[in-house]
Amino acid sequence: MVPEINKTVDQLEIAKFSKLSHDWWNPDGKFETLHKINPIRVKFMLDLIFNNKQIDVHADRPLSKLRTLDIGCGGGLSSEPFAKLGAHVCGVDADKQAIEVAKNHAKNENLRIDYKNCSIEDLSLKKDGKFDIILILELLEHIDDTDHFLSIALKYLKKNGVVFVSTINKNIKSMVLAKFAAEYILNWVPRGTHDWNKFITPSELSQMMERHGFTEILRTGVIFDPFSLKWKQSSDVSVNYITSYSRI
Repeated sequence: MVPEINKTVDQLEIAKFSKLSHDWWNPDGKFETLHKINPIRVKFMLDLIFNNKQIDVHADRPLSKLRTLDIGCGGGLSSEPFAKLGAHVCGVDADKQAIEVAKNHAKNENLRIDYKNCSIEDLSLKKDGKFDIILILELLEHIDDTDHFLSIALKYLKKNGVVFVSTINKNIKSMVLAKFAAEYILNWVPRGTHDWNKFITPSELSQMMERHGFTEILRTGVIFDPFSLKWKQSSDVSVNYITSYSRI
């Protein structure tokens, strides 16, 4: 019997990022831009969670009653902020090297995070259960079949849960800025990191999510301000954006 091919993992993408995994927690390394963007997206997510679920932000461990699934967690840049606020975090990534880095860093930070070197197809609803929060951050632009991926990932969200997706818009501007300028001129990310054909517009993403029974809650853009030379949240979603969804 021929084994079923894993459709949610591109082995070429895994091989590409595995070579960089040692640098996940180096703020001046290959993931420097992600380190600068991460606080913005984490704040967006936490603000929405605190408001929607009426959580006391001043509590000692405000997210202690919530389970979070970080899909494509990499070295754990987003898993750790949730764990530090008390959330029970499960981080999954098909890159073995990234998971090892994530585990070691969490250990050094005295954080208990359930990291798994696997794809979402390897998870089990019976064993792993469902989650209050699902993070899909900077991942869709590295997946061939987005709709298939979402059909599996969304099964793990609880009835009143929230899913966050951050990715790159698909247009001429994103081709120029997120692909050519970022990779070949500014060297913000390693060359070959992105394939413009895999970028997805907010409307395309929302249509997919609606087909799976989800509606958009809130969306925001993340831009680089050439005057302050810093990344910031913005209403401009023409390149980088992060959005949130709940079940209809």
